Amino acid sequence: MRFWQSIRFKIVFGFLLMIAPMVLFLIYNNLYATNVVRDQISLHYNKLMAQQVQNNDAILQETMRYLYRMAMTDAGIQSLQTLSLAENDSEYTMAKVELANRFLNDTGYYNKVDTFFVYSRKDDDLFFSTQYSFHFAEVQSALLDYTTKLASKGLPQESQRWEQFSIPNDTNYLIKTVNWGSDDIYIGALVQVDRLNEEVSKFDVGPDGATFVVDHDGNALTNSPLPVVQEKLVHNDIVEMTKQGRTSWNKDHFLVISHPSAISDIHYMIVIPENYILKSLPFFQKMLSVWIPLIVAIVLTLYLVFLQRVMFKPLVGLVRGMRKLGQGQFDVRMPVNTDNSEFTFMSRTFNLMAEQIESLKIDVYEEQIRVQKAEYKHLQIQINPHFYMNSLNIIYNLAALKDFKSVQKLSLHLADYFRFLMLGHRTVLPLEDEIKHIEHYLEIQKIRYLTKMDYEIQVIPEHLTVQLSPLLLQPFVENSVIHGFYKKVQDGLPFRIGITSSIDEDEPERYIRLKIEDNGPGFPEPFLDDLRSGVHFAESGDHHLGIWNILRRFKMLYGNEGGITFMNGESGGAIVQVRLPIQRPNTFEGEEYSTAG
Repeated sequence: MRFWQSIRFKIVFGFLLMIAPMVLFLIYNNLYATNVVRDQISLHYNKLMAQQVQNNDAILQETMRYLYRMAMTDAGIQSLQTLSLAENDSEYTMAKVELANRFLNDTGYYNKVDTFFVYSRKDDDLFFSTQYSFHFAEVQSALLDYTTKLASKGLPQESQRWEQFSIPNDTNYLIKTVNWGSDDIYIGALVQVDRLNEEVSKFDVGPDGATFVVDHDGNALTNSPLPVVQEKLVHNDIVEMTKQGRTSWNKDHFLVISHPSAISDIHYMIVIPENYILKSLPFFQKMLSVWIPLIVAIVLTLYLVFLQRVMFKPLVGLVRGMRKLGQGQFDVRMPVNTDNSEFTFMSRTFNLMAEQIESLKIDVYEEQIRVQKAEYKHLQIQINPHFYMNSLNIIYNLAALKDFKSVQKLSLHLADYFRFLMLGHRTVLPLEDEIKHIEHYLEIQKIRYLTKMDYEIQVIPEHLTVQLSPLLLQPFVENSVIHGFYKKVQDGLPFRIGITSSIDEDEPERYIRLKIEDNGPGFPEPFLDDLRSGVHFAESGDHHLGIWNILRRFKMLYGNEGGITFMNGESGGAIVQVRLPIQRPNTFEGEEYSTAG
């Protein structure tokens, strides 16, 4: 086969012929669009930041004017100037309470303000009203220390800026204090830096971006986690921008935007990763004219037609053939072309493989049927010696008692009983035959134990024709006699065995339920635990009367249909419940049912 005829060459050559011009164009378009997006994002966030900083400064200015109005005109402040804590503590305290209530009401309007406070220098007394702080004692101590020092050195009347203020174990604040017209009363307000950053923090900066506030040295004042700030390049830009007041773009990592406050020494910062800014860049829509999409569409159409004829059509045919082969249609064959391509080789190989699988599958299936039949017959035969030994014991006991009438009656039951066992070639039989076989067994036991044992069989007539595996129920009855009868507490009541049938509640058209129960001591709990956990009793011998044998035969005959459940009754006694399929699956093909003679 020539190289140019291979599928590999055709696909690679056609792909390169179509994609190369598009790739070159898109690279150029991507670079251009990226620069445009960077510039637009920077401009957009600069405008948003400037507007928000102006809003915050306006709030701080209004708060400052409120403090001046309080200092100049408020009656409560004026009364504090005239009253003294030592001379008239009740009126002084009442004035403080009125001011505290006034501050609480006003914080609803000045919602950025965390705390209003008043300090009386002549009484060295500080009181404040706060709405956000959870560190009351630390706030009181820090404010008292601040106002004491401030009163000792005096407050410049012309100061219009807010200062930074820190409280141990608390967040960072801005503080403004006034004492208009008096050197004895100082009134001020605290604003959390985090509160000023609330609106900026709502900007979309991505999961790895950050919005925060820094001081003039570039140190973060907000409490939110800022891992991006630890980036060395970002931190250096922050320090430089706080000194120069500029917007900086770090091309390798981040867009960093800064805007200073006009009335405090703080800078609002935004850091946005470059990959988040460019994630939604529509590469295939920017700066494309009408004819470029048209050419691309034509080229793609021609290339798809080419792939359809050369690759897709034979590939789809090969996939369909494999799907049919997987579904069991072993006679499927692929058409073989004469172009000497890879698909010709694959078609020939597929046809050869299908022929081999068809032959192998038939041989394996037939061998599995033979093995399953042999194993099933072996499992049936395993039960017969156990019944035989029990029957001999009963005959021996009756002969020893010289109860010849019972021997005669027993002989008839044993004849039917062993006639049933001798027909061991049957795979299934009607439920009616199994019930008769159980009746023979129970009558033999009643002859042996007289009034100490009784039984009752109630089977719906319509269920008597349902097919089941021979000796599927009888071993459970025998298990009840051997384990339940001998272990039953002697309370004067006979040992009873009940066999009933009922309609399956979940799927009455597919299953019936058969229940075998007694009034003995029931199954031991360890035995039930082993059954629930899936532990079988392959090495238990006669101890459990071939329960593993029955479960194995049930699995072979019915597969995953139905099941056998073991439990104890609420008032004691063992219960075995069989969920029996009405229609038996064709587990052993060619196995014919044979009725009992």
